[in-house]
Amino acid sequence: MPARERLSYEQAERVRTARIETPNPGRGSGAKPWIIVGIVAVVAIILSIVVVNMARGGGADPKPTTTAAPTTTKSPTTSTPTETSTPTETKKPETKPANQVPKVDVGPTSQLDIPAWGVTSQLSQKFGSTSYAIPDNVNLTLDSPLINSLPESCRAMRTQWGAIRAEDGTYEVAKPAESCAAAPELFDELWGLTDAFVKSFKPL
Repeated sequence: MPARERLSYEQAERVRTARIETPNPGRGSGAKPWIIVGIVAVVAIILSIVVVNMARGGGADPKPTTTAAPTTTKSPTTSTPTETSTPTETKKPETKPANQVPKVDVGPTSQLDIPAWGVTSQLSQKFGSTSYAIPDNVNLTLDSPLINSLPESCRAMRTQWGAIRAEDGTYEVAKPAESCAAAPELFDELWGLTDAFVKSFKPL
């Protein structure tokens, strides 16, 4: 190829290549408006969201919704008592004071006059057929089947039941100083019946 033609060809290629590499100003300027519109739209959306949130925040506070929590009523727990075996306590016999008169059932009574002392009395029929003696005008001694039923170990007590007349004209029970260990129930009954007999004294 001649040099002139080759030079002309190279210049033509350069011109063609320059046209291809040069960006089309018409296309670029046409895309820019759409990009701007998109950005403006996005900004508008963001601003609208911010405005809405500010409007909600600046408004009156909504009234708090009160939710009534269900009341749970606890049912009373019934506990079953646990059976425990406790040792049986042995009840001790009640001890009464030495000077406390036992309570007895006097039952029917019979009138017994005591002329030597100028009194009359009511004697329980539980004594049975009863007699008395006042050897010194101070001590009255009773004699009856109930008194004589005291056991032989308490034989000396059979003659110690009755009444004592004091100097001031009052009367008190005469009885043994100690209980009959062999027959404490009979001793207490004699004591209660004799006390009721003495308390029934009244002038003839």
